[in-house]
Formats: sequence, C-alpha cells, structure tokens
Amino acid sequence: MTVDAVEREVVLLLREVSVVSNRTAAVFGETHDLHRTDLDALAVVVGAAMGGVEMTPGRLATELRLSSAATTALVDRLERAGHLVRERSTTDRRQVVLRVQDRARELAREFFTPMADDVGAVLADMSPDDVAVVARFLRRAVAALGPAAQD
Repeated sequence: MTVDAVEREVVLLLREVSVVSNRTAAVFGETHDLHRTDLDALAVVVGAAMGGVEMTPGRLATELRLSSAATTALVDRLERAGHLVRERSTTDRRQVVLRVQDRARELAREFFTPMADDVGAVLADMSPDDVAVVARFLRRAVAALGPAAQD
C-alpha cells in the first residue's frame, strides 16, 4: 500500500471511529433518557474535573456553544435527573461550579467499561512503542481537528 493510500485509510478510519462513537453515545443516551447535549455536557464536566478545572455554567455554555438560557435548562435537567449538582466554588465562593454526581459516573462506568476493556485488549496486543505512536497520533489529530470545532 502506498503512503497516500495508508493516509487515506487513516482518515477514513478516524471517520469510522467518529461514527461508531456517535452511535454508541446514541445508544447510551436512549438507554438512560439523555439527550446528546446532556452527554456532551457530562463529558465536558468530567473532563474538566479530571484536568483539575472547575466547570462553571458559563464555561459549559462556551464549550457547548449554547446560550445562557439553553445552558440553564440543560443544567436544570441534569440536576433533576441526579447527574449534576451545582455547588459553590472552593476557590471563589461567588462562583457556582458543576460537579458530576456518583449516579452519572456509575451509569457511564457500567456502560463504557466493557468497551474500554475491549480497546485495552487491542492495545495489549501492541508493543509499547506502537501504543506510544498511536497515542501521539491521536493527541496531534485532536489538536489538528480542534480549531474546526471552534469555527
């Protein structure tokens, strides 16, 4: 296979990963009565927490490209469902931050752990150097695709 053909295949495979990921999110959302925006919001809040960043409703609105009113409705819906809670910031008591509740974490863990295990098995069949190459590629691909999501 030529270099051009391999590069084309990589782009097509990335698209297929995106399609499968979207289908998986749809199944999870339907199973747990969550809209796609709900899932995106939970992912953003969890990602921020993992990075040590407190997620405010304003930041969430910016990340999801939602109006203030739509963000309030979204957070209200997730709070009623027991997935999110609003709390005062530990660093600035004037700010409200969003925290994911254990219920949301448990649902996600229950649904996504088997898939993570399957991907882990694929990675286990690869050399550490190959895994490092995949990780480096994915980091760079995310960075390269990021600006398109902002426009």
